[in-house]
Amino acid sequence: MLGISGILPIFNKKGDTMKIGEAQKAYRQQLSLLRGQRSDYVKQRDENRKRMEKAQEKSEMLGVTFELSEEYLAREKELQGQIDALSGQIKKNEKVLSDLTEQEMGIFNSVAAEQQADAMAEYGEEMAKCLEIARRISRGDKVPAQDEKKLMDFNMDIYKMAKNMAAINMNKEHEEWDSLWGEEEEKEYEDPKEAAENAETNVGMPEGVEAAAGEAVSSE
Repeated sequence: MLGISGILPIFNKKGDTMKIGEAQKAYRQQLSLLRGQRSDYVKQRDENRKRMEKAQEKSEMLGVTFELSEEYLAREKELQGQIDALSGQIKKNEKVLSDLTEQEMGIFNSVAAEQQADAMAEYGEEMAKCLEIARRISRGDKVPAQDEKKLMDFNMDIYKMAKNMAAINMNKEHEEWDSLWGEEEEKEYEDPKEAAENAETNVGMPEGVEAAAGEAVSSE
């Protein structure tokens, strides 16, 4: 009988860890293969049973005592053994795939939560700067145009209030300020799904199914 390692995807010959996405792909393909093999054996088993049913009907018509042949019993046992072995392997692989999905979701949620926390921290810093700009404007101080625009974009009502206060304080001593914002670089966040799929897992490749691999048993 031939092994099935030749058709398993993404073999890691060095035994290194795989990415979760790679492992999921391997187990989905392996499950598809195993389910197809099991379906073939179930079909052969059912055909074998139908032949015996026909033989039994023929014996009854002829008035001959029907006895199950050793050939049928051996065939039934062989096919059922293949089906049971495949069912066990399928169940095992389904469990591994379920565990991989849980790992993926855990990493996805962790990355998404971290990005959300980072965004909230950035918002807090932005708000603190805008309130400081409003305070400076309200005193009549001179701030860079980009800082005024930041405040306008953040909250137009606060900006208008600050400008009204500036008109009241226009005759007082004023300071000139540098911008609170340096040269800004737009942050790029990794897609949580990609991060989860590319994370490493200690799950190995699917095991070969020796009992079910190879050429299909031809029906007789």
